[in-house]
Amino acid sequence: MKRICHLFAVVFVGLAAGRTAFARGGDLVNNGGGIAEKNIVYAYEKLDKYLQLCLKAESCKLNENQKTLLNLILLNLPREKQSAQLLFSSERKAPGTFIIDRLVRVAKTGLSVGSPIYINSDLLYSKNESGGYDPITLPEAVAILVHELGHHAGNHSHEDLDLLGVRVSMLLQQKFILTPLIPWNSEVSASVLNFGGPSSYPEILLNVGDDIFDVSKLYEQSVRCYALTIPIPVLPIRDVQLNDKKPAGSLLHNVHWDRLSEKNGVLRARIIGNVSNNCVFKSDIWLRNNDYKLKIDFKAAKVNGKYRIDKESIEMEQYREPWYKIIRLPLNPLD
Repeated sequence: MKRICHLFAVVFVGLAAGRTAFARGGDLVNNGGGIAEKNIVYAYEKLDKYLQLCLKAESCKLNENQKTLLNLILLNLPREKQSAQLLFSSERKAPGTFIIDRLVRVAKTGLSVGSPIYINSDLLYSKNESGGYDPITLPEAVAILVHELGHHAGNHSHEDLDLLGVRVSMLLQQKFILTPLIPWNSEVSASVLNFGGPSSYPEILLNVGDDIFDVSKLYEQSVRCYALTIPIPVLPIRDVQLNDKKPAGSLLHNVHWDRLSEKNGVLRARIIGNVSNNCVFKSDIWLRNNDYKLKIDFKAAKVNGKYRIDKESIEMEQYREPWYKIIRLPLNPLD
């Protein structure tokens, strides 16, 4: 039996306020390679959460054999991650590295837990209609990793691992919101993954140039529940909101780009989304509060032809626009 196994050729199915909390900053995901490579790295870091999501969801449509295999992959993850397991290479630069059965593959690995996973960077980008190149998405990265790690969990056919990877990635695709700044251009985009449980928070990523910033922690700090609101019908004066606390869980949805401006090579961008907080003020009362929105602001500058985000410029704020705000005072247009 061959000691080196491979992933299928790149084929994927379906793959692509009163006192408001305020926060800034974000966590940079890796600092080397392009956006596709970083999607692979991020998917690898969060894979346990994604596998657990699939195992718990009936919509993942796993049979008993697939559940057993996915559980085994999950149990093996701590041992898999004891070494630097992901290695990126290029078939174009090192001919023959990824040729298996006369075909160029997107990845290959060994058969034992902890074996390195070699990723062919040449196949992580596909040419789009405008002549640019789109990176693989986060759900597609998960499909690659599930397939490769499945080879470490027993003697399974490529077809079975293909199907298992697609099952997990399709579930993520259902819960995944990708919002590019410009359609069919992934250089600047935001992505949100809502897990949907009453005590879960979304994963929120800003993709700018070749960098990914995880602002999920900022979101948790920014969203709040309020027990009492004293309305003030004048904008931009905020209502008085009292007795605030962190939600038990939250969703971010209807995500879209709002205000954009570019001056002297610096892009100022704003993302708006609706917030649905799960608020608990008594042990026996759960209230889903849908009154709030959330804005994310950041700046990015062109460096060598690509945008680079200013990490310190990332700001996030929860706010609301109630119907009774009928008077509006002059407001700075950049606010």
